[in-house]
Amino acid sequence: MLHGDYPGMSVMRPPRFRTTAGRGLFFLFLIGLSVSWNSGQTSYDPNKTYPVDELREDLQTLWNMLDEGHGGLERYTPREVLKQKFDEALSRLTKPLAEIDFYRILLPLIAEIKDGHTSLRMSVAGRAHLFSRPVFFPFELRFMREKAYLFRNLSSDPNIKEGAEILSVGGVPMPEILQKLLTVVPCDAGILTRRLRLLESPATFGNYFAVMSGQSEKFQVRLRVFPSNEIQDITVSGIKGDDIPTFLQKRYPEAARRKPLYELEFKGITAVLTIRGFGDDQGTGRPAYPQFIHDAFQELAEKKTSNLIIDVRGNGGGADKYGRLLFAHFMDKPFLYYKALELKKDRFDLFQYTNVAGKDALWSGSSIRKNARGWFDVLDHPNVGIMPPEAPLFAGNTCILIDGLSFSTTGESTSLFHFHKKAEFVGEECGAGYYGNTSGAMPLATLPHTRFQVRIPLVLYTLAVEGYPRNRGIIPDISVSPTIEDLLAGRDVVLERAMSHLEKKTSQRLRAESRK
Repeated sequence: MLHGDYPGMSVMRPPRFRTTAGRGLFFLFLIGLSVSWNSGQTSYDPNKTYPVDELREDLQTLWNMLDEGHGGLERYTPREVLKQKFDEALSRLTKPLAEIDFYRILLPLIAEIKDGHTSLRMSVAGRAHLFSRPVFFPFELRFMREKAYLFRNLSSDPNIKEGAEILSVGGVPMPEILQKLLTVVPCDAGILTRRLRLLESPATFGNYFAVMSGQSEKFQVRLRVFPSNEIQDITVSGIKGDDIPTFLQKRYPEAARRKPLYELEFKGITAVLTIRGFGDDQGTGRPAYPQFIHDAFQELAEKKTSNLIIDVRGNGGGADKYGRLLFAHFMDKPFLYYKALELKKDRFDLFQYTNVAGKDALWSGSSIRKNARGWFDVLDHPNVGIMPPEAPLFAGNTCILIDGLSFSTTGESTSLFHFHKKAEFVGEECGAGYYGNTSGAMPLATLPHTRFQVRIPLVLYTLAVEGYPRNRGIIPDISVSPTIEDLLAGRDVVLERAMSHLEKKTSQRLRAESRK
């Protein structure tokens, strides 16, 4: 994913607008806004505790930064509710705590904001220590129909077969474990499908499980074996978080293989446009995204294609204007994409916790102007204002495949498709809030004592849509959920359902035309 990919994101990734071409134009001054630390540090004491006054200062600093800069702090949870939860956490800080114990207290506070671009992570040294220890759960899971299934085996025991249902770990029922972890996963609007899909990453699940459940190096697992349904108790060793990519590459090379960022293929009368990320497929020799999209729609027009499936499952976002460019090929007149892009302020005290010089750093990114409510409108973003349609127009039947990992720029584009009724949706609830997100410039700040890192999105994105529940992603017109049997067999039942739906519509249209 390009955004909202905590906890696997690069520590040093600079904050930026979710756009590629405009990145330097808007926030050149933010390129250096990454955290600094003592790169020469070679030891870490996980048992070191921080005095109560330092913990309290870090928690208060965290709240102050979020309250000052987070553009969408109150989008889903009222400020007074958030403040009360922070105050309650503050009152519980009555004794010195180790870093991971303090982290366990803060994670639910960040999740309560319900913003997928906001993240909190341990200090660089603390995180490196955690990922270097064999305390990660050694299975990649899939969550479906309120059950957890073993999808990929990363453990040292190759005899444990995929497909087993995980019933309990350490005597704790899996539903109880899952419910606990769901409370600490940041996501837009608290959308369940996104939290579940994020936890299907073995690094994400392993990280949260280790933090919240005690960092065990052995796991006692009760499972229902597939396909015999035999109940079995096993004990497996944990794995290191650092080793997960290597294990996946060695054991499941096809799954780890890099796929094109975008591609167009034809399946009979239906075209399938797959967009795995809104960016340029660099280093592959493939055309840049704008050229690819133009060529793709040109080919659809030349072949007189009447059915199109757009697959954006797993697409975590990317360049703002690339999402708009896709949608523009479905409009026959100018349209409004963003209703507003807003900042709370034109200067931010929180920059003192980054490496921006000066305590009262001025905003020096894009052009901004104070608006009627005292916030500041972003003026020179490529998606602001009335947008032109793009030729050639596609006016055929369109299905868009979505899931909980469809996020950020993907959510923006699909919301416009939905609002203007340009497509039907197949799959599961989209992982992005319907009305927009908070992202753009996302400085990474460091708490003064524990050195926790917090990513704070500053720009409130509001899409030009209305008439939909405020706290949901797009609910598909056709809900499709694969079974574990489907996944193990490699059957894409979501794509199959969309194909059959469009073919049925085509048949109905042809029959209607023949009767005229």
